[in-house]
Amino acid sequence: MTTATLTPAPTPAEPAPGQPPAQKSRATRRFLPEVQALRALAVALVVVYHLRPDVLPGGYIGVDVFFVISGFLITGHMLREAHATGRLRLGHFWANRARRILPASLLVVAVVLVSAPLLLPVTDLAEVGRQGLASVLYVQNWALVGNAVDYLASDTAATPFQHFWSLAVEEQFYILWPLVVLGAAVVARRAGRGPRALTTALLVAFGVLVAASFAWNLVSVGAEDPAAYFSTATRLWELGAGGLLAVTLRWTERFRLARSVLALAGFGAIGVGAATLTAATPFPGTAALLPVLGTMAVIAAGRTSGVGSLTWFVDRRPVQWLGNVSYSLYLWHFPVIVWFTEYAGGTPTRLESLGLLGLMLVAAGASYTFVEQPLRSTAWLREHDGRSLGLAATSMAVVCALALVPVTRTAAVEHDWDDLAAQIDVSPEAGRVHGAHAAADGTLDVFVDGTVAIRPNPVTAVTDLEIAETTPCESDLSTETSEVCEYGDPTSDVVVAMVGDSHIRMLSTPLANLAEERGWRLLGFFHNSCPFSYEQRAYKADACAAKNAETMEQLREVEPDAVITSFLGRNPFRDTGTGMAPGVKGLADLWNDLHDLGASVYVVKDVPEAKEKSQACVAENYEHPERCAVDRQKAMVRRGLVDTAAEHAPHATVIDFTDFYCDARKCHQVVGNVLVYRDRGHLTDTFAQTLQPYLAEAIPARFP
Repeated sequence: MTTATLTPAPTPAEPAPGQPPAQKSRATRRFLPEVQALRALAVALVVVYHLRPDVLPGGYIGVDVFFVISGFLITGHMLREAHATGRLRLGHFWANRARRILPASLLVVAVVLVSAPLLLPVTDLAEVGRQGLASVLYVQNWALVGNAVDYLASDTAATPFQHFWSLAVEEQFYILWPLVVLGAAVVARRAGRGPRALTTALLVAFGVLVAASFAWNLVSVGAEDPAAYFSTATRLWELGAGGLLAVTLRWTERFRLARSVLALAGFGAIGVGAATLTAATPFPGTAALLPVLGTMAVIAAGRTSGVGSLTWFVDRRPVQWLGNVSYSLYLWHFPVIVWFTEYAGGTPTRLESLGLLGLMLVAAGASYTFVEQPLRSTAWLREHDGRSLGLAATSMAVVCALALVPVTRTAAVEHDWDDLAAQIDVSPEAGRVHGAHAAADGTLDVFVDGTVAIRPNPVTAVTDLEIAETTPCESDLSTETSEVCEYGDPTSDVVVAMVGDSHIRMLSTPLANLAEERGWRLLGFFHNSCPFSYEQRAYKADACAAKNAETMEQLREVEPDAVITSFLGRNPFRDTGTGMAPGVKGLADLWNDLHDLGASVYVVKDVPEAKEKSQACVAENYEHPERCAVDRQKAMVRRGLVDTAAEHAPHATVIDFTDFYCDARKCHQVVGNVLVYRDRGHLTDTFAQTLQPYLAEAIPARFP
């Protein structure tokens, strides 16, 4: 077993087990009711936020409160062992963590994995299996980082494991932090200056890590990096701040009024953050200082008394009970919400939220009483660290194997669907039958000739990607430059440019095919989330303005014969005081400028907005996908902006394919046996390619 020999410091006698907290020496307090109250507050904030974010828009900061508490307590445990015994047993430390963390978490993961095929649509099962595996291995935060930076995953629904990201950050901290303490111990021992040397070494080591993490947090959030929220590197400073507090804090009975005020200020800071921060707040960033400093203030104040003291509230049995079960409640609350949302098809009402809260509390209490506490305290495991670690590894392996349950179910359904889809030939050689062709005559057939089969299948639709995505050349908001795609004949005198966000990029395959047929040199300038306009969208506009200005300069150099553009129709534009609807003048002026450059301008009106989780709906209604259709008027909200702008740019040609997706009343998810959408707003490449003949009709082969 790995140990480090440290220089022990004299410690006061330990109070007898069960001794009331108020009678303990301030130097050796082991039970901290104020920390239990903080745990109760933290879990209450998170649960309320996930149930009703409109009630508590900043409730997500409860996670930050947990981070500081964990850093403080874990560092305190290690320091007590170091000062009392002169060593730090890594195996013992990790065995204790395994007994504390794993039983309840593995139970929740196992229950979710086994029940998922019964409760979730098949389109979600593969991701549930993947995130279940990531949760068992405590790398869930990195799985979500991958989704956050993956533009294709931007519409991915939350799984019952999403909240495990914070537990993954903590577990990674538990691996790193003891190693830092060991390193500091080695330095302190070589310095040979007694107990103070260890304290000094820890302060330096912790301080450097906290400062570096906080700085990286500011850089990442400032750069609008979507991974910043989940990254261990941007969150380490919060746990480290708790560690610094554990090294420096000395309990005292003095300064009662000041400590009461400090505790009130700490709780107040957390409350202000929960009430005023929102999902739009750049986070963690500097905003995370509110819950972090607030939590540190409450812990530093200790057990208060006298005027302004909150001890009367902290010691209440319901508060302490909620603090006790906070870990189990955190584990169970999110699966309960996801199950309900899936069952009810929407977020819970306030009354339903109260019922769900009761169910969560029952599950948490049972988990704490019958799983968490017994396995944490059983003598058979506590007496031998190897048993704890061996049982932990075995249990993790078993639950990892359960991740195959939803994956196997998905594979079986996909196999059946692929057999059906084999009946459908959507290649050009097959003639104009499926996809958009089924709506070309003014009618719209969901299935052609009554053949119940869909391509691509709803599970794999998200990977049915256009050519510009499979040979990536687009940029997103975090990149400074972007590559230019090129298709067709690179020596051609006819130059055509595709310009805009992902909603023109999704047509890159049929346009590239046209370029091959017609001998164009086709260039692609794609910037995710950036409509090509002089007026920018209402949020994160600065990055788009810079990218659009760069693209305009490139177009002036290239002098294209034609520009084909489109953008996300529901994008809200900034109101720049033009006297027109936001976005109209910026679009019209740019189209006019492109015309003045000698380019013919073609604007493809955006697709109707699909039903949320449309692929899941089709999967659940495979034989009747018309049940997933959306009201046409609702689906076309804000699509009129293109027509209005075109009135002020008379040389621009608007291409409107709405009737290929919609009949007079509804916009459909399946047309001509082809799945229209791969997410809420992007076409499958299979359907996009069926639009090629109609793009050819709308755009001439040669330009004036």
